[in-house]
Amino acid sequence: MTWGGTGVAIVLIVGAVLYLTRSTPARSPFVTSLQKGEYRAVPNACRAVGATTLGQYLPGTQRTIQPFNYPAQSQCTDTVDAKPVFRVLNMMMQAYLPAAYIAFENGSATANATYTYAQQRQLLVRPPKRSPNPPAVITAIAGLGQQALSALQVFHGKLASDRVTVLVRYRNVLITASLEAQESGGFGPVSISELRSGALAVAQQLLAAVQAGPTVS
Repeated sequence: MTWGGTGVAIVLIVGAVLYLTRSTPARSPFVTSLQKGEYRAVPNACRAVGATTLGQYLPGTQRTIQPFNYPAQSQCTDTVDAKPVFRVLNMMMQAYLPAAYIAFENGSATANATYTYAQQRQLLVRPPKRSPNPPAVITAIAGLGQQALSALQVFHGKLASDRVTVLVRYRNVLITASLEAQESGGFGPVSISELRSGALAVAQQLLAAVQAGPTVS
């Protein structure tokens, strides 16, 4: 074997050793795509609740506003303002995407929704400083989605009002239904139980609309 041949053989051997001993890139522990059974989109919030339910808990002429309606996020607000009734129903649904930056569990869409559910609960219990919202009294709700709660907030002052919010998580979707009633300035009265029943009924219909939609296969 000539020196030239020997040199080639050495290069080949070194190359083979480097190839066989090279480090394998570490796989990311985070999920970066929607998983089977998760939702890519949510229904239109302004069309998800029946007229009978709306008429029962918002008696009178309703004014509807839709701040936004995107495939993954939809919000709708119905208001009745005719003495003695002043009520505001706010409905929102959002399908979350994977988010490794939250560093929660595996960063999947469901993990993102679970994390956000906990954050929203905390904001209800302890609103930020200078927030006009009072701390809420939280009650867990069983059998609604995979996580659910109702939150009661009582607003004092010249425009006294009560608000009940029902927050639901189902897979990677968060559903919020809040029903508020003013009880001063010639409006009211309204019972807390009625507000809670209304927010719960709306949340149940929003959840049913989500569940009727297609999931990732």
